[in-house]
Amino acid sequence: MTKNAIAGIDPTASYLTLVNIYDVAPEKQRDLARLLSEITENTIRHEPGFVSVSIHSSLDGKKVVNYAQWASKNDFEAFMQKPETQASLKQFAAIAQSVSPGLYHVDQVHCAKNAA
Repeated sequence: MTKNAIAGIDPTASYLTLVNIYDVAPEKQRDLARLLSEITENTIRHEPGFVSVSIHSSLDGKKVVNYAQWASKNDFEAFMQKPETQASLKQFAAIAQSVSPGLYHVDQVHCAKNAA
């Protein structure tokens, strides 16, 4: 992972966005966030069409959110068909209590008036 890497959210880009919300026991939150990060770094980021992943941990310890961008729906679907992807998803699900994925497109982005 590049120290200065910043994922962009651009409503003019034609990216597919996956928002995956994992409910997790607080004592498992760090484990899930770490596993998501490790598998993304070692495998997922090398997949055709991968753009970015941002992993968020809730302050109450009960959720992990994975915000992923893919170049196209076709790239994402091809990735999801791979046996190694399914194996990773099973690892994530084994830690989480539940998983709620959804596919989106970005409609709008609003920033503070003084944002750079």
